[in-house]
Amino acid sequence: MPRRIRGLLFFVLGLAAVASIAGERAPDHRAWQHGIDLIRVGDKLLLVWGSAGNPPRPNLGGDWQHDVYYAWLNTPDTKAAAPIDPQILVSQPEAQEPPSTAINARGTILMTCEDGNGGINQHAGLWDSSLRVLRKYPFMIKRGGHSGHVAAMGDRFLVAYGEGWVKGAGWLGMGTGENVFARIVDNNGKLGREIKLTPDRDSDPRDGWPLVAGSDRNWLVVWQRYPALTLQAALVDKAGAVIMRRQIIDGLPPRYAYDVEFAAPLASYVVAGSSGDGGFVALVSLTGKIVITQRGLPPMASESRIILGWDGSQLIGVYPVNPRGVAVVRLSADAIELSKVIDHPYAWDYSGTTGMFVAPERVLFVTLSTTGLRLIPININLRD
Repeated sequence: MPRRIRGLLFFVLGLAAVASIAGERAPDHRAWQHGIDLIRVGDKLLLVWGSAGNPPRPNLGGDWQHDVYYAWLNTPDTKAAAPIDPQILVSQPEAQEPPSTAINARGTILMTCEDGNGGINQHAGLWDSSLRVLRKYPFMIKRGGHSGHVAAMGDRFLVAYGEGWVKGAGWLGMGTGENVFARIVDNNGKLGREIKLTPDRDSDPRDGWPLVAGSDRNWLVVWQRYPALTLQAALVDKAGAVIMRRQIIDGLPPRYAYDVEFAAPLASYVVAGSSGDGGFVALVSLTGKIVITQRGLPPMASESRIILGWDGSQLIGVYPVNPRGVAVVRLSADAIELSKVIDHPYAWDYSGTTGMFVAPERVLFVTLSTTGLRLIPININLRD
């Protein structure tokens, strides 16, 4: 290495050390990209994500500038990284992130996101299955709402979102949400009454980052509670009544790492995430009962999903492991078993990872990073 280059390298390393000593925080990767969904629309896959351009160019030190993008993946049985043609779904000044997307039984698609344009609000838009606008974005879900997530049941949607912000604590001391609410949205975009999911209380826990899944009877919303670092849940029926509140598990990491999905073959919700020194998977019945919880599994990567598939006789779950690889679990009504951990060189970022079974033993993950989208197909080989 030439002396001039070597000297420059030592100078840069010295600056990095000084920054570290001064306690300066590394840039938040969500400034590049944040929030991703992959949903099945007929025989195609629709990818929706939030990004500061493609490839992303973050506005570090200033207001984020994310737009919401989409792309159609026309090859469900992806054998290699398929080309992605990003198109803009929503573009407004300041950031629309993280987007959350669901499709209902009538083929209507709702996309909701926290919108920084004109103050922080939870906004949404409606499209048909060809992405023709049905109700133009932005219509208001909650003024001051943030960190929203949506799931469909029948022809309706439930949008769960955070409200309020408490500075300090949380991940890297960046603060936390205060309360969690939800609204039912019908097929035309009409809003139901606001539903308070967090109970009234005298103490001051903080609640935030809700995720929701829908069945044919109700929705299950889960969220993280600070400072106890517990995973809380509420069951919401078709009329918008909260019919159950309970704690799912404790020992969560400060950086949220959990997911909830509905498993029709088991008529149960699957809740997965990181807890304590490892990961967990739990089954929650349609009445809100915790049927079984398996701890001691590999830890889940932050802001990722457990992908569910049916092998003909048993439910299979696959999720990204922190920091690398994927875990494969087998789920039944009375057992949750780790089948294997598949090594993979890619290190999952915390900006968002989703995926889908595209063949009986093949999973396609799509993940966000500071360099842009990446498609990662993985063969899980259940017979090995």
